[in-house]
Amino acid sequence: MRTHTLLTPIPATIAALAMAWCAAWPAHATEDPTPDLHAAVPPATCGPGSQPETGLQGQVPSQDRRSGRSQQGYSCNLERVGQYQGEGATWVSAVAGHCAYMPTSGLANKQKKSPGVQVIDVSRTDRPNLVTALDTRAFRAGTWESLKASPSGKMLAGVGVGLLIGAGKFDLYDVSDCANPQLLNKSSLTGDSLPSTNFAHEGEWSPDGKTYWSSGLVAGALTAIDVSNPAKPKTLYFGGSSMLVNHGMAFNADGTRMYLASIFPAGVGIYDVSDIQHRRTKRNVRQIAKLTWQDGSISQKPLWVTIKGRPYLFVIDEAGADGMAGGIHVIDIADEANPKLVSHIRLAIQLQANAAVAKEDGANNGLFSYDAHYCSVDRVVEPTAMACGYFQAGIRVFDIRDPRQVREVAYFNPPAQVGKQALLRGSEHALLPRSFKSITDLVVNPLGALSASPESQRADLTADWCSSPPKFVNNELWTTCTDNGFMVLRFTNGAYPFKP
Repeated sequence: MRTHTLLTPIPATIAALAMAWCAAWPAHATEDPTPDLHAAVPPATCGPGSQPETGLQGQVPSQDRRSGRSQQGYSCNLERVGQYQGEGATWVSAVAGHCAYMPTSGLANKQKKSPGVQVIDVSRTDRPNLVTALDTRAFRAGTWESLKASPSGKMLAGVGVGLLIGAGKFDLYDVSDCANPQLLNKSSLTGDSLPSTNFAHEGEWSPDGKTYWSSGLVAGALTAIDVSNPAKPKTLYFGGSSMLVNHGMAFNADGTRMYLASIFPAGVGIYDVSDIQHRRTKRNVRQIAKLTWQDGSISQKPLWVTIKGRPYLFVIDEAGADGMAGGIHVIDIADEANPKLVSHIRLAIQLQANAAVAKEDGANNGLFSYDAHYCSVDRVVEPTAMACGYFQAGIRVFDIRDPRQVREVAYFNPPAQVGKQALLRGSEHALLPRSFKSITDLVVNPLGALSASPESQRADLTADWCSSPPKFVNNELWTTCTDNGFMVLRFTNGAYPFKP
């Protein structure tokens, strides 16, 4: 069992370090069994009123992009009933009460009409409307994947990530009156002192809402911020994991176990964080186990659930390997020291056999292919459905009652916003270049790779990036895509909730 104490993150060339770190992973890391890379989950059966996909499951074909068909969108047992597009969004939005919080890119604040996090009142689902924008220093800088509402829905927090990695900035809001957020840590906005010690890219709350965690892309950085006194958040832990490059995280019910996604290599680590959860004097993060795989890369975010009393992780890969797009690994963690892969969730367009088609489709639409990014479930204990946001493949909904036999039940891929780059100053997608040399180019050279490009060189927007987790709200999905902004989706044809 490895213990990780206080360390100072050292910025360096991540790609070079990653190669050395992969070779040095501890011997007890568990490799997954040989996966079936040639099977997609059973596709949804679309009922009346749907506008089904015209190609493979999850695909927006090149022909549809050229003809303009992708600008009509695709739907199957889901319909859009309300929308607030604004100037587009960045990667991950949040929901609390009857409100949605849509962060915008920090790349073009001078050109935007409304910088920061957009507060959207969804009291009327058919007419979401902008109430205000929160442009305090972390929220204005761009929260990337860190903007999260607390489990109670009473607080909203995020770190200032800016261009891929941020340090020091942390904003905490009272959103108990969700349309009228109140900044809680006002004192940290004055002077040059940092409100917290963090080197952040991602963020998540502990289940009891007393700790906000952030993770960084360098040196396995982890930060735990105590928010028991919201006016004066304080850093409880600033240290590392056994990973070189962390990503998103999840926790078990009592907050003593952290499940942390790894970027290099793809996989997930299980950590004992009870010292921090119980506020012990000496605070360490202890590794319990790791599981790695070779059929994906840049693992993004795990979800912890229990199904029939058994704990599972659903781990999303943000990118693929060997020509496949990033999918979802389902892992049984009943024996937490020996996690076991039990199934995969992939769409047809994500399979290795369709790699050339996928590459052609998205050649001018930015870095990401038909990759998964973030998911959510209808409930953590005995969930029945999981909704996931995909780059280019839209919102996909799965029946997960049997985690070994997952099937798709609905999808909604919103209308492509071709030609609207100038209007979407808040969309990370609309501001990015048409193509990158590689993912390494994005990680190693974020200032160059993510700087706003001339409009003629930007992504063609022939398919949206739905990177935010869809939220189940009263048998609807509240979600955000980078170009279409915030949307309310309603299930049709009895697709959900499932009949007994």
